[in-house]
Amino acid sequence: MVVLCLLIAAGTAAGGAEDTLLEPEQAFRFSARLLADDTVEVNYRIADGYYLYKDRFSFKVEPEAVKLDSLEFPAAQWHEDEFFGRSEIYRREVTIRLHLPSPPSGRAVDLLAVSQGCADIGVCYLPTTHRARLKAGSRRPAGRARQ
Repeated sequence: MVVLCLLIAAGTAAGGAEDTLLEPEQAFRFSARLLADDTVEVNYRIADGYYLYKDRFSFKVEPEAVKLDSLEFPAAQWHEDEFFGRSEIYRREVTIRLHLPSPPSGRAVDLLAVSQGCADIGVCYLPTTHRARLKAGSRRPAGRARQ
């Protein structure tokens, strides 16, 4: 993480990137909703000139009694950059489905979603954690970010 902080600092110091760089919440707009009691849909709308790394996603549900069973990622594109080398990334938008073998059955659960991305101008963000409160029977999108 220290290396990424230095990369961000170096990127903003060289070339005035601080004027054009979006905040992570603007560059990677997060939402999550229950499609069914056992299926969560996570969506990121990714700003032009930005991308998210496929292998930098992680998900956790609280309380821990509710487990994640499997994840469905769409096809990603290959990209080469100076930070992580050859990696699979998403641009524009990505929707990921999470399956719960033990659905929350009428109670609320918190989904913690971690992601990491970069801007094409050569600046990478620290991993960002988003939290969404999901309740069985509610299909409205939810979510907020925290660093």
